[in-house]
Amino acid sequence: MNPTSFNNVALFIKRAEECQTKDFIIESFAQFRIGKVRNVKFIKKNSDCGQPYNSVIVIFESWNVNQLVQKLFNEMASSIDGTTKFYFNPPYRYWVIQVHRQKLPECHEPTVIDPSLSDKDKIAKLEELVKSMSAQIHYMQTRQERTERSTMDLEFKETYHHIVNNELRSQLEEKEWEKRDQDETKKLREENEYLRCQLELTAIDIVRKDYQIEKLQEELKDKSCILSYVETQTQEMKQMLQEVLNTDPIKPIINSYIKEYIY
Repeated sequence: MNPTSFNNVALFIKRAEECQTKDFIIESFAQFRIGKVRNVKFIKKNSDCGQPYNSVIVIFESWNVNQLVQKLFNEMASSIDGTTKFYFNPPYRYWVIQVHRQKLPECHEPTVIDPSLSDKDKIAKLEELVKSMSAQIHYMQTRQERTERSTMDLEFKETYHHIVNNELRSQLEEKEWEKRDQDETKKLREENEYLRCQLELTAIDIVRKDYQIEKLQEELKDKSCILSYVETQTQEMKQMLQEVLNTDPIKPIINSYIKEYIY
């Protein structure tokens, strides 16, 4: 039978104590029927307090299909940071695990079915391979669904933000128009106030002019009266003088004087 190649999911344990050996880790995953571990890699680290510990990459040869495996994959796929807790000694002791993101050569190796095996053993081997792939496909689908939901949420939020931004832009434009209208109204009010003041000043000036005209008319009337009075007196004096001349012996001389100097 030709070899079959596929990518196996590896797990990453964020923190394991130094006393937790390779065999302990392999046995813990086997005990709860998580899967068959092919290899374990330790990464030496130190805490902020200087205490040493290990991060661990757990490379699986195959995965089992059961409720616990599905639960772990679902929690890793649905959590924000992609992690979940695997209780290797419930209910208190656990590891924080997540899918190891980096591709490892050990996770991409051909699976060879020994041709010397009996048909029953070959079928059992293929069923184990199919179950392992099924468990991992379930995780991939769950992760893909979460990614699609996140993408849809982001698109919705982007659309919502776009609508909100357009609404805010529209409100800003309305505010600008309102401000322009207010500025124009203020300007018109100022101009109206200026014209009103000018009108009041003009009215005051007209009243003053009317008063001056009235005074001039009174003066003119007074002067007309005086002139009339003077003319009347003059006429009376002429008449009196004429009467006197009519009876006076020197009338010819006075007449001559009157003609020369008065008329």
